[in-house]
Amino acid sequence: MNTISKIFAAILLFSLHGLEAQARQTESDSLNKNEKPLVLQKPEPFRFDPFGKDLSDTSSTKFQFSFVPYVGTNGMYSGNMVNDYSINLLGGYSAGTTKLEMAGLFNINRSDMTGVQMAGLFNQVGGKVDGVQLAGLFNSNLDSVKGVQLAGLANFTTGVVDGVQVAGLINFSPKKVEGVQVAGVVNFAAADLKGTQVAGLLNFATYRVKGSQIGAVNFANKIDGFQLGLINYSDSTSGIPVGFFSFVRSGYHTIELSANEVLPLNMAFRTGKREFYNIFFAGIRPESNDQVTWSFGYGLGTSPRLTKKLFLNVEVSSEQLSQGGVHALNLINRGYLGAEFQASRRFAIFAGPTVNFRVYDSSYAFHPELFTYTDTKIHNDVYYPEDLGSQFWWGFKAGFRFL
Repeated sequence: MNTISKIFAAILLFSLHGLEAQARQTESDSLNKNEKPLVLQKPEPFRFDPFGKDLSDTSSTKFQFSFVPYVGTNGMYSGNMVNDYSINLLGGYSAGTTKLEMAGLFNINRSDMTGVQMAGLFNQVGGKVDGVQLAGLFNSNLDSVKGVQLAGLANFTTGVVDGVQVAGLINFSPKKVEGVQVAGVVNFAAADLKGTQVAGLLNFATYRVKGSQIGAVNFANKIDGFQLGLINYSDSTSGIPVGFFSFVRSGYHTIELSANEVLPLNMAFRTGKREFYNIFFAGIRPESNDQVTWSFGYGLGTSPRLTKKLFLNVEVSSEQLSQGGVHALNLINRGYLGAEFQASRRFAIFAGPTVNFRVYDSSYAFHPELFTYTDTKIHNDVYYPEDLGSQFWWGFKAGFRFL
């Protein structure tokens, strides 16, 4: 018989010895009361009920050890025992834990867990968690969490989170979160968030966020703080969304039609807040030949208020200018400083000077002509190694905005 078998046999004998002693004590008590001796009844078959809420039959013990549920020092009463310290070789099942629980694979508690809980695969708690949970795969709780959850894949709770959740894939809470959620893919809070969400892909908060969201995509209702990501969405925000595309439903979004020294017809969409917004735009120069000159680009800007109806525009942008298809590098990088007059709630006119710096592929001979309807002078026409060239000039931009 090997060592593991001996340990298993010893634990089994210990459990049976406990049942026999209990039966003898019961029989002795009956005889002392001049009653007929009780016949030892077989214990009722155990019931595995990890989500059970009836804890009226629980007892407590300082320490327990088990191989798997019901094979350990608590025997078939494992699910009725609240343990101070619990060591489970493979997996454990108990009514709760008050200080420390460790398992090679899993821990299952019917009720609350306070202290520290560690498992190679997962922790399942039917009640509240107050402390630290560590799991190789996931932590699952059917009530509130106060403390820290760390999981290789996911943290799931049906109650309030007050603390820190860190997961390789997803953190999920259908109620409010106060603290920090960090996930490799998704953070989800179906109620208010007070703190910070950081995710590799998506941060989602259904209601109010008082703090910050940092991720590729951020979604929230009302923001008292800021969002930082590629795509940001909110109904309203008191802070500033910073990203490639930010849309605030009650924020700043306009359609712009304009002209500059290169192209007479340009259309742009501004979105975000006046403090910081994104610009997506395209332009065209109608020509009689088959190869139309056109452009597309992206920019960032800010528009502080000067008076009740007058705003300052400070913007930077970069656009690719092409003729026909996009065949070679031909970027016009532009800085704009202008004034905007808000004639009405949904209509404004603007104008201002620009400074332009063109970077292009000097080995390509079919770049479109820059200026066909304005007399603009180029300054500092420079050629660099590796077939690059640059040009500098002063220009203008003017037009109107609506929406």
